[in-house]
Amino acid sequence: MTHNIQGIVTIVQGNMLSQYDRLAYATQNVANINTTGYKAVRFEDIIDADGSVHGVERIDNRVGDYELTKNPLDVALTGAGYFPVTTQTGEIRYTRDGAFTVNKDGMLVTKLGDLVGSGIYIDGTAEKIEIRNNGDVYTYKKLMDEPEYTGTIPVVVFENPEGLSDAGGNEFVATEESGKMKLVENPDYVKQYGLEHSNADPMNEIYKVARINASLLASASLEKAIREMYDTVIQDITT
Repeated sequence: MTHNIQGIVTIVQGNMLSQYDRLAYATQNVANINTTGYKAVRFEDIIDADGSVHGVERIDNRVGDYELTKNPLDVALTGAGYFPVTTQTGEIRYTRDGAFTVNKDGMLVTKLGDLVGSGIYIDGTAEKIEIRNNGDVYTYKKLMDEPEYTGTIPVVVFENPEGLSDAGGNEFVATEESGKMKLVENPDYVKQYGLEHSNADPMNEIYKVARINASLLASASLEKAIREMYDTVIQDITT
């Protein structure tokens, strides 16, 4: 397929926009290297038949390293899946950030104040909180008392977790591309007293930012050269 000069300029501009999108995701990954449970986002280029490029957002679902914190409300997933949470507007979102707290009503919530699962009450006077590997939550009024079951932290998986959409705040929403959501029954990888590290690779992401910057400079130079050529042709025609 052949293109006139203006067509080439259009393609170059489209490719540059794609590069800017890639740069935005790469810098987002760099900024979240220390964010609990963060999943790196990559931007895959797709070349169309006319030579133009557009990108597709993909979520990197590799499990990050586990860090022991000794906080009883810190929970990490050491396997696949997400914690479903309910926002204050009733929207269901998904996260792997298990740095939970208890709100003024005694409910287990995320940093954003979203309810974990459909709502799990934690007795503020309890001397011990136990979160088992399957997500079951128990409280002990006194250390020697029998535990009281208060709810289960659910874990869900998706047919295509790469298709989840970033909703901000280290949370995701389901899309048609992510496919059906399935509840994991009796998982054995819900770990109390610890958090999952971000899975973003610092060196790789910093290298990626530098490479995209270099590519953008090259594309800008190419666009300038093509425009100058275009202007020269127009001047030759009109003189």
